[in-house]
Amino acid sequence: MIMKRLSIIILLFCCLMSAFVCCRQDDDKTGNGQENFIYIENGVFGLNGSDFYSVMLNYVVDYRCINDSFVVSPAKYYENANEYECNSIEGTKRQLSSHFCLIRDLGFNTVRICIDRFYSDDEGRYSYSTKEGRDFFIENDCNAILDGLQSLVDAATENNLRVMLLLKPCIDNRQLEKFNIAILKRFSSNPTVFAYDFMNEPLYFDRNIDGSNIMRDKEDAYRIVSSWKKLMSEYAPNQLLTIGFGGPLETLEWDPALLPVDFVQVHSYHPLYFKNEIWWYSHFVEKPWMIGETALPADNDSISYAEQSRYLTESFEYVADCGGSGYGWWEFQEMPDNHFEAQFGGLMTHSGYEFTSKGDTVIGTLKPAAKEISNLLTYQPKNAVRAVNYYNMIGYNNLVITGRIVDQDTKQPVEGAIIRGWNKNWSVGTNTYSDENGNFTLFTNDLFVHFEISAPKMSKVKFDKEIEYHQIDNSKEYRLDSLPAQDLEYHRVAYHTFLKDPDSRKNADKSFSIFDYDPAKFDKAKFSGSMGDIFLKKLICK
Repeated sequence: MIMKRLSIIILLFCCLMSAFVCCRQDDDKTGNGQENFIYIENGVFGLNGSDFYSVMLNYVVDYRCINDSFVVSPAKYYENANEYECNSIEGTKRQLSSHFCLIRDLGFNTVRICIDRFYSDDEGRYSYSTKEGRDFFIENDCNAILDGLQSLVDAATENNLRVMLLLKPCIDNRQLEKFNIAILKRFSSNPTVFAYDFMNEPLYFDRNIDGSNIMRDKEDAYRIVSSWKKLMSEYAPNQLLTIGFGGPLETLEWDPALLPVDFVQVHSYHPLYFKNEIWWYSHFVEKPWMIGETALPADNDSISYAEQSRYLTESFEYVADCGGSGYGWWEFQEMPDNHFEAQFGGLMTHSGYEFTSKGDTVIGTLKPAAKEISNLLTYQPKNAVRAVNYYNMIGYNNLVITGRIVDQDTKQPVEGAIIRGWNKNWSVGTNTYSDENGNFTLFTNDLFVHFEISAPKMSKVKFDKEIEYHQIDNSKEYRLDSLPAQDLEYHRVAYHTFLKDPDSRKNADKSFSIFDYDPAKFDKAKFSGSMGDIFLKKLICK
């Protein structure tokens, strides 16, 4: 009898330990014991028992039909900007490998590839359109497409790079879901693919069939991401699930704190926004996070190469200071004949030559910023300091709206809420955050009448309201209907006008700082109005 009881106790103990280990593996995504897969443990990436800090470069590919095969090629504008360097399968592979080798030589260990750039025809059939005119359909030509993607991943493996793949989001679409499942299954045992990005900036690219933005509630977003999580658990248990979130505004619908992703990937560009958005993510989203996209475009004229280099260095360091798990730059090489940000954000020009450690030649010259990565790999984080423009990121100075965010159930203040406002015709909008007392100050240049407010893991309120203002700047008499620069929005706000010493950016030495702003330029307004208390409720999604 004693032996029988002892056997039962041992059996129960083993079952409990087994359940505990399974829970730990599910929570931490340890790769189910598989070697060489990147996992998350204690809030950071790990690899074979050591920390792994993802240093990522976004790399753009084109799709071609060569010898009736689906071929993933470097973008046409890489190297010679107006032609493909290679027109054979083997030549294309060699060029791709030489680029990946150069990327690894610079100190990057990860590339992010957007393989979501395919579209549907009038019959709703999705296909990749190649430069040669043939369409490869994701249903009928799935194996050919997977073989082409396999070659891309193999090139990364050969050059000791990890890969993050951006997928086309399968939202209630069986055709897309089956294709994504096929991708997950193809690479499920390949540790080179460390993560899948299931959607790019959903608040901006979640669209109806007619192209208009979808107004989605948080519960529906949670349902969608839960379905993606289920796909990952079934078909790619060794890899990680992420979403490429834009700014904290994503919280209004695709709440990064609520959604069941393994880690959060943040996209932030404007120097006046960057530190503030990183600070917010690091304090109010209790998940591992990294930068997926950032850049400061530099043409060495209006923005110097020295500025771009300082931006990369300081933004990299700030991400590490705030506890980020990785840093990603957009992108490998300049994109000619496009808008300024796309054209000059790349780390290479199109003139001159570079040589890889394997002896290959790449057309183009590396900008100074590209050479900073290797110097940053040993950076030791320090205590992060919140930026001086956290509550008024682009220095609006006509109006300020005050209010307070309160938890409806506990009546306690809510810190980190997102307060977003727009003018009457929706052409200009901006946002701010609530402080530790729930109070907020929303600075604007135009009369805001449309508002949306939410907080991580909390409900959203949306309403129209005309604010009653009173003048607070009595230096002269102002009229509400004739305030200056009412149509100013963030794309047209240059960061250097807010520097303590605007001329300092002309210096190439290390003393220059991209983020050294004058605090006096962010706390001015001519009129003030109050919104009062706004109540939010906690959300529980299952």
